[in-house]
Amino acid sequence: MAIVDISVILPCYNEADNISHIISKFMAVIPPQLNAEIILVNNGSTDDSQNVLENELKKLRPAHPFRVVEIKKNKGYGFGILSGLAKAKGKVLAWTHADLQTNPKDVFEAYKIFSSSHEKFILVKGKRKNRPFAEDFFTSGMQWLVWVILRRNINDINAQPKLFSREFYEKFLKDQSPHDFSLDLFILYQADKFGTILDFPVFFNKRLHGEAKGGGSFKTRLKLIQRTLTYILKLRRSLK
Repeated sequence: MAIVDISVILPCYNEADNISHIISKFMAVIPPQLNAEIILVNNGSTDDSQNVLENELKKLRPAHPFRVVEIKKNKGYGFGILSGLAKAKGKVLAWTHADLQTNPKDVFEAYKIFSSSHEKFILVKGKRKNRPFAEDFFTSGMQWLVWVILRRNINDINAQPKLFSREFYEKFLKDQSPHDFSLDLFILYQADKFGTILDFPVFFNKRLHGEAKGGGSFKTRLKLIQRTLTYILKLRRSLK
C-alpha cells in the first residue's frame, strides 16, 4: 500500500452548495508528486450534504483522493476535525475550512514550508493579509487576550490552514483536544509551548454560499470571542 504523504481534513457542516466546488478546486491543485488524501467530514449536516457528497464522488475516477467521514449528530467544529484526524493515514496532517474562503493551494504551500524545516514539532499556519479593519480588530483583540491571560504570543488564531506532523498529533492533540471552536487555539498553544509556529501569508475570500460558522457578521464574531475567552480561562485553570 502506498504511503500517504498528507491528509487534509475538511469539516463540512451544511456545505451542500459548496461541495462540488471544493472537490473540483482540490483536484486542480494537488501536486502530482504527492500521495494526498482529502477527508471530507460531514459533521452532522442538516441539509443535503450527504447526498451531494455521494453523487459528486461517483463522478470521479475510481482512484480519486477523497474520503468521507459521516457524523450523524454535530458535536462541535473541533469534534468534526478530530474525527477526520482519527481516520487519517498521512505522515503529515492538516485541516482547513470547507467554505472556500481559504484557497486549497495554501495547504500545499504549507506542506512545502513544513518539508523544508528540520525542527521536530513544527506547525505551519496561514496569516491573513489585506483584511478589513473591523476583522483585524477582532483578531487583534483575541491575540491580546491570549497574551494577557496565557502569556503566549499567538497571532491570527482562526486563520487556515494548519499543518503538522503525525507525531505532533499523537503527542499533543489526540487525547486532550477540545471539541468546539477552541481547537484552533489549543493546537497553537501546544505548538507555541512545545515546538515552533511558522506563519505564511494567505488571503481569505468571501464565501460562495452560506455564512461563516465562526465569523462573518458582528454577532457571530462576538460569539466566537466569547467562546474563546471562556476556553482561555478554562485552559489557564487547567495549567495551575
